[in-house]
Amino acid sequence: MTGQVRQAIQDGVAVLRLDRPVANALAADLRADLADALTAAAASEEIHAVVLAGAGAGFSSGVDLTEYDGRLVEPWIDGLCHLIEEFPKPVVVALHGATFGAGLALALAAHARVAQNEARLASPEISLGMVPGGGVTQRLPRLLGAQIALELMLAGQTVRASDPRLRRLFSQITPDDPVPVAVDLAQRLADQGQWSRSCETMRGLSDPAGFQRSIAAVAARLKGQGGAAIDILRAVEAAQLLPFEQGLAFEAALFEDRLRSPEAQAQRHIYAAERRAAGMPEQAQGAAREMAQVGLLGAGLGDIALLLLEGGKTVRGDAPDLSANVARALEAMMTQGKIDATTSAARLARLQAEAGAVDLVLNARGSEVEGTALDVPLDTGRGLAGARLGLRLYRPAQNLRLAEIAVSEAADPSDVVSLARVCSGVGVTAVRAAQPAAGPGLGHVMMGAVCLAGLEMVRLGISPQRVDQAAQRLGFRAGPFLMMDVEGLPVVAARLRAVAAWLGCPAPGADDPLAERLAKGAVGRAVGRGFYDHPSEGPRPPKGMAAPARDPAEVLGSVPLRHALHAALVGAAMQLLMRGAVQRASDLDVVMVRGYGYERSRGGPLCAADQRGMLSVLQDIKSLSTMALPLWQVQPMLLEMVKNGEGFFGRRAVG
Repeated sequence: MTGQVRQAIQDGVAVLRLDRPVANALAADLRADLADALTAAAASEEIHAVVLAGAGAGFSSGVDLTEYDGRLVEPWIDGLCHLIEEFPKPVVVALHGATFGAGLALALAAHARVAQNEARLASPEISLGMVPGGGVTQRLPRLLGAQIALELMLAGQTVRASDPRLRRLFSQITPDDPVPVAVDLAQRLADQGQWSRSCETMRGLSDPAGFQRSIAAVAARLKGQGGAAIDILRAVEAAQLLPFEQGLAFEAALFEDRLRSPEAQAQRHIYAAERRAAGMPEQAQGAAREMAQVGLLGAGLGDIALLLLEGGKTVRGDAPDLSANVARALEAMMTQGKIDATTSAARLARLQAEAGAVDLVLNARGSEVEGTALDVPLDTGRGLAGARLGLRLYRPAQNLRLAEIAVSEAADPSDVVSLARVCSGVGVTAVRAAQPAAGPGLGHVMMGAVCLAGLEMVRLGISPQRVDQAAQRLGFRAGPFLMMDVEGLPVVAARLRAVAAWLGCPAPGADDPLAERLAKGAVGRAVGRGFYDHPSEGPRPPKGMAAPARDPAEVLGSVPLRHALHAALVGAAMQLLMRGAVQRASDLDVVMVRGYGYERSRGGPLCAADQRGMLSVLQDIKSLSTMALPLWQVQPMLLEMVKNGEGFFGRRAVG
């Protein structure tokens, strides 16, 4: 045993505490320790019952995601749950803090559950493209019914133990430490000599017609979809149709199938990448300062003010309409049921129009501010090239929750760490962009490469709409031309000149499609005209643009249009990596997924390149190398990857 399960005996009850950094993740050694401790407790005449609990801040965060990419080591969660459920003495779980994933599976397998009322539970597997394992899909419907079980598993969101939907899950909910309550319950069950097992519980199955109505309603909502959601629905239906052991076998088959799917691998990749992005070298070099008071300089920063207020900051702004805009937004949030009146009033009270001392200034005006506050330039669309320390908050800030911190060698490490802490404190994932290597910025370079590639396709006769459709097939929520229209073509044109120079592309010529639209006054959605017309019912191809004369195959030969866009993205990423502009390749996937709507189920464009195979990417780039723009040049990094059988994220990725 490795000492990751601590045991104490109280009046014949063995209290087994999971005790493993971080968050009691159910790693192989902890699982083995738990199995050994349970086996010993079963054999001990001194022990009459068992309480499972977690040390530290919670019960268990579940299995470490990295374990899913290799061989699953025994004892696996299924076996532990079977051991708990069939244990010859009563097993009660005491829950506090977080109980996620496989941790929830252990809790459901126990004979009774006690929870602290603020304990948090979740079955987040769907967000990773997976099906819950450990019998969750079979036990949860038996305990709570199909509707609630499906709500929890298909949403994948965290719920409190005090949620009324969960009332039948717990024997008792307490505002205090749940362990003493669980010990008392375990003693009573042992004295009675009988207790119920989840596999034998039928209350969730007591209304067969209602169970099937819930299944049918979700099936209608998911019609035409595939993936993890449909598999979860099938597993829950199996809880009613199959004997328990067969239902477990069915769940295990679905779990294994989903676990190895490209979708699940991609979603695990981006989940880990988002958490890895927070690591910056400055954390070992400087200490963060408290920055509770933030000043906003510039117009149109209402979404940033809302984000900061939500994160508990006091905000001072110099825009005359900031207070009114924020008040309207908070009112809308109340109407939508997202916040209550008390929360709205508290946030509005922290928005102060009058001048005063602040700790941090986010400066969209450009001119430096005198004083002791940390003055950080805020990217308004033109990039942060040359900044000592700068910040790009992807907009709308409340929705995207992504930031790019531009860091030069001259930046004070304490300033960098302080700014990063402000981001994390308001729920924003921040990636580090080294200056001057990153030029306009990581996102601007990556998306700029897609835009420049799209403009080249249009110059050669392919319609903007065909390009946007190809980008959506590649994985983007919206294509580059619609994105340009939404942002505004003048701002995009200025930035693309800088991006083109950074990528080594020539300056746009007289036949540049972007310049042609600007010359006609079609500057984007704000005026109703850009690469699309923008009537109230939504964007449509403009009447004034000539019909496309060429099919993509005439221009690109055997390379699909979406692969041409992907190749440009991969080339830009390699340049950023080779220049040392970004710490890790996965940061670029985070930028594209969180900042530009690239599908999470594909993990980002670099993860997608790995899954597709770097040899295939190389073949596309070679086929496109005769194009005028150097976006499709073979990079030394790509040749080295193919030669060594590697991808951006290891040897699994060459195809």
